Amino acid sequence: MKISRILILLALGRVLAGCVETSVIAAQPGANLPSDEVRVYFIERPQCNFETIAHIRVSGGFVTLASMLSSMRKKAAKLGADGLYLRHTQRLDTKEFLGTASAIRCLPI
Repeated sequence: MKISRILILLALGRVLAGCVETSVIAAQPGANLPSDEVRVYFIERPQCNFETIAHIRVSGGFVTLASMLSSMRKKAAKLGADGLYLRHTQRLDTKEFLGTASAIRCLPI
């Protein structure tokens, strides 16, 4: 009985926390940056030449778009990305968002 309660609580915690999947594709991810320095590109393409560091997918447990973006920005910042190029966002219901983005790093001119 106690084990099933623990498993239920663990599963519930995972749903509430949301899930972030990352596929790192850069050979050398950069140094960590503060997440507030990661610029989010919604519709417009970044004006700089850039390299894609990783593809990020998030789902579950994000009640607002802002909370989902915050999670994506934190992950991108840990990889040294200075930009997050949003590819897709979707509200599944009143309590769940999902989205995909590319964590990018602008290249020097």
